[in-house]
Amino acid sequence: MDFKLSSKVLSTVICALACTCGSQASGAVKPNFKVVIDPGHGGADHGTIFDNGKIRIAEKDVTLAIARQVVQKLKARGISAALTRNSDLGLGLQARTALANKSKANVFISIHMNSASVKGVTDAGGIETYILNNTSNSLSQRLAHFENAVQSPGSTLAGGEEVSDNLDVELILKDLRLDANLSESKLLACALQGSLTHVSRKIASKTRSSPTLQTMKDRGVKQALFYILMGADMPSALVEAGFLGNARDRSIVLSQEGREAMGIAIARAVEQFRQSKVSMETSSALSRCKVN
Repeated sequence: MDFKLSSKVLSTVICALACTCGSQASGAVKPNFKVVIDPGHGGADHGTIFDNGKIRIAEKDVTLAIARQVVQKLKARGISAALTRNSDLGLGLQARTALANKSKANVFISIHMNSASVKGVTDAGGIETYILNNTSNSLSQRLAHFENAVQSPGSTLAGGEEVSDNLDVELILKDLRLDANLSESKLLACALQGSLTHVSRKIASKTRSSPTLQTMKDRGVKQALFYILMGADMPSALVEAGFLGNARDRSIVLSQEGREAMGIAIARAVEQFRQSKVSMETSSALSRCKVN
């Protein structure tokens, strides 16, 4: 890729960097705080599937049910919230983040269900939260991932917006946004992971008579090159809300009580994140948060 940029392009990049740094320095939370919740998969994309011959459960249905609870609990807190899909709709990865970007959301959270990497394994379980790993030992690998995330010249996003023909500018500006949002995405992910594992313990304490409804394992906050996070221009995280193949995890997400508890937990984490942006405790919270 040729990075010999014109003075006009450099001016655009410098301006964008100045705006990014200015918004970071202000530390102020916008009064119209908006959250976009993305139920993973949908339509022909079922996601991971649990099928024991008696019941069949698709990830796309579970994520939508949880996401609806999250939006309901966020609105109850006075926080503006919307879904990328509110039905069994097939939606591309770029279209999901395009919706969040277009609405100028302050937070983007994608909800998924996990699956064991080895077929037949049923003891893998627990909650884990991901942020985008925007660092790499290989520059060429990083740029390749960015190119996979950027639309081809002349293409359009959801809503008809045309994408810039200048991929050099697209990649550099995307890089600036990712770097600017990294620490806040980490803070968001840690709040989500902590809140979800905490509520899992509360569910377990109420249902000790049931061997399946026990504490969900805390698998921690991790980093990965998820394309869904790569497209977001705001702090973002991806939640793996348990393993469908795990009886304990499955029992929680299939119960109304469990889904509602998860909705409350995620809404509480968002509120914690929002408050931390104007709190002196932000740096302390980040120092305590371990990302694997």
